[in-house]
Amino acid sequence: MKTVNLETLARPSLKNIQVYVPGRPIEEIFRQYGLRSVIKLASNENPLGPSPKVLAALRQNLKGISRYPEGSAYYLKQDLSRHLNVKPEELIITSGSSEAISLCLQAFVSPGDQVVFPRPSFLIYPILCHMIGAVAVEIPLNEDYSYSVERILASITEKTKVLILCNPNNPTGTILTRSQLDQLWRELPERVITISDEAYAEYVESKNYGSALPSFRQRHVLIARTFAKIYGLAGLRIGYGIASEEMVQILEKIRPPFNTTSLAQVAARAALKDRQYVIRALRVNSRGKKYLFRELTRLGFSCIPTQANFILCDFKRPASGLVKELEKRGILIRLMPAAGLGDNLARITIGTRAENEKLVKTLKQIL
Repeated sequence: MKTVNLETLARPSLKNIQVYVPGRPIEEIFRQYGLRSVIKLASNENPLGPSPKVLAALRQNLKGISRYPEGSAYYLKQDLSRHLNVKPEELIITSGSSEAISLCLQAFVSPGDQVVFPRPSFLIYPILCHMIGAVAVEIPLNEDYSYSVERILASITEKTKVLILCNPNNPTGTILTRSQLDQLWRELPERVITISDEAYAEYVESKNYGSALPSFRQRHVLIARTFAKIYGLAGLRIGYGIASEEMVQILEKIRPPFNTTSLAQVAARAALKDRQYVIRALRVNSRGKKYLFRELTRLGFSCIPTQANFILCDFKRPASGLVKELEKRGILIRLMPAAGLGDNLARITIGTRAENEKLVKTLKQIL
């Protein structure tokens, strides 16, 4: 007979964790409402699906799934090295970009150390912090959801071990500019490790974007990127980190063996080689962004300027009712109360032209 409450045996820091709740899957909506079609604009996936070259590569390599994958992802590192103009030794291949972030925190942060990150931002950050007993320090963005370097620097203390920058930031789509990043590098203590989460970097159109890629060798920096977004491989869970050789060697000590699958590595390599697919995805996203900004504004809503593949929309009223009515009609967008967003806000993934038009048409009907 169980006499000890299992909660008392769990790590105390886990009491601070709220379970991450993803967007509702399409299959669940089909079952609940008996719909013929569902448009998912809730999880920032590429609406075009994967590249045809990716699908062909997967079919050709299906027979190999009885074997363990090549643990270091040697060939994918070679391809990424050429693509990014970095050394293979400056890359670590991970199960999504979130694993790269997690490995960095596990390697460098001790219980009681502080980890600084923006709010609202990616909900995985506080989960990862509390998982290792770190102190999560959330820095509010400006009223327009832009970054405040002054607030970030003011939050740094002797106990700060890691600063996380989500750039572009999810769920706002706002970026840290090059001048802001330069200021940060000048004033941030060298002992503070920076994680630059650049999952949406490929979507950025601004020439002022402050990616950490040009300067990662000059500081203690990990850049986390993914194949889940513009490359359309969200279901395969594959990403990577870019860092100095010294940092990568440390992270490799705790990277789980066979942390990425053979098919994910094959798909990522094929995705990198299909430049035309990426250009098409960028074009679809750019046009869709302009269309949704214009039409949502005409409906009386306001949108946060975004450099990603989603839009944070202020509906000027409690959004839960609108979101529920859209869901009943087979359109999914995302409320994010756990991120600290107001009741009027919801995040909308930019879809195909047909999906975006259906969303606007349906909103008009509901209103």
